[in-house]
Amino acid sequence: MTTLSTSDPVPVVAPRARSALLDRPPVRWAIVFGIWTALALLSVSQTVIFLANQGRPIDLGPIVLGRMVDWYTCALFTPAFFWLARHYPIDRDRWRIGVPVHLAAAGLFVLLKYVFYSYARRWIQPGGPGPDRLSDYLAAFAINEFLVFVAVIGVVHAIEFYRRFRAREIQAERLRTQLVEARIEALSSQLRPHFLFNTMQGVSTLMYRDVAAADTMLTRLSDLLRRTLQQPHVHEVPLSDELVTLEDYVGIMRIRFQDRLVIETQVSDAARPALVPRLLLQPLVENALEHGIARRAGAGRIEIRAERSGDTVELSVTDDGAGLTTGTEFPAEGIGLGNTRLRLQELYGDRQRLTIEPLETGGLRVRVSIPFHAGP
Repeated sequence: MTTLSTSDPVPVVAPRARSALLDRPPVRWAIVFGIWTALALLSVSQTVIFLANQGRPIDLGPIVLGRMVDWYTCALFTPAFFWLARHYPIDRDRWRIGVPVHLAAAGLFVLLKYVFYSYARRWIQPGGPGPDRLSDYLAAFAINEFLVFVAVIGVVHAIEFYRRFRAREIQAERLRTQLVEARIEALSSQLRPHFLFNTMQGVSTLMYRDVAAADTMLTRLSDLLRRTLQQPHVHEVPLSDELVTLEDYVGIMRIRFQDRLVIETQVSDAARPALVPRLLLQPLVENALEHGIARRAGAGRIEIRAERSGDTVELSVTDDGAGLTTGTEFPAEGIGLGNTRLRLQELYGDRQRLTIEPLETGGLRVRVSIPFHAGP
């Protein structure tokens, strides 16, 4: 049997969820505090190893206290580095201003750091080892401290670059999602007038020969439109609800075709909770009626099947209508079938498939395969 595929999937990138925990300021600053603490502990380890190699006595308390004060006075300037990185970024367009500003700030922070550190040492460890005057601290450690702050500037800019990258990425994903939503809504809005015009044409034809039947058809149509217009922005519904909507449509078509139409529905219980696109089955059945049953003499039969197969839902609509004659190429898709194919692409990307199979005994079978996921 030849299978004519109408699927031309376009991948849809699902937006990646950003960690809400890391977006909380207390968590971010706790991480910063942890990093500075880890650096202080590494400095303690380095000092202890150096003294041990020199055979000198190790008084761990003063060492830990001194290293912690040293590194925590550096940590005081972390918010200022982030503020500078956001207002004076070092990028391709603004580096001529950003670099001097950050270098000048690093020099100023070295001076302020040792002002704080010298007073803190005198208060915490009066008479402890090390210089007593600010000038002595600067002469001994200013260059090393300046290089530490330059390294911090690089790390902060890397963090800010990643933050801006993620913000742009999230914005792009949001725009892609809004675009997909708009496309799906536009495609769905095309189905309603298309279906309505076709049905009204049937009512107009029937009115001249059976007014009561035309009135019943209008009542059915009113019920169907009321159902389809509920929650217009919901793109997926449980298959069980879709079958109820389809039954309204089938009731209208039974009035039109009368004894010429037999419809059989077989849906497994496992498939009924599955979410499917709204108005998925109606255009498939309409296609079978208009291009199959309506073009053959005598009664026609349509089979609607749905079952769950692992992680997918398999649906099919089969008719025993006119089908395709030998040598006939696949017909151009109308609004209903083409619209359905595009909606499947927008909703599921390459995880969906829509195929049309000409049957050896005549008629066509339309198959739809989509991922299984159940609604609440």
